[in-house]
Amino acid sequence: MISVRESSELREDAQLVIDVLSEKEAVALDFSADSVSWLDAYIDQHREELDAGDKTVLQEKFGAYLGESIRHNYGGRWVKDSDDQWMIVFDERHQASPFDIIGDHLDHHTALSQVFEHLPDALELRQN
Repeated sequence: MISVRESSELREDAQLVIDVLSEKEAVALDFSADSVSWLDAYIDQHREELDAGDKTVLQEKFGAYLGESIRHNYGGRWVKDSDDQWMIVFDERHQASPFDIIGDHLDHHTALSQVFEHLPDALELRQN
């Protein structure tokens, strides 16, 4: 369960990821596809070191960062769903759950950068 109350807190969590990783890893994250790809590799590199508590925190923080990356690249807005989970909503039929995407990546090694890259196709957002 995500423990935030306002979408502004999600943006703050995303900025925290940028601030901490830029200092710790000397990387300039900017919500771009390249930054999501870097985060994908970072998680892969550190996955074996993570316990359940680490994964919970990273799912919350990295989920906020991924959500902001989705918003910056594909549009949408933060909205809580009926289960009180934060989602990026594009319209009445299309939404994405960045926290679930990060959770799947942490637990099942899904390719985060590929999920991000193909999100518009999956949601039928690309204009042809």
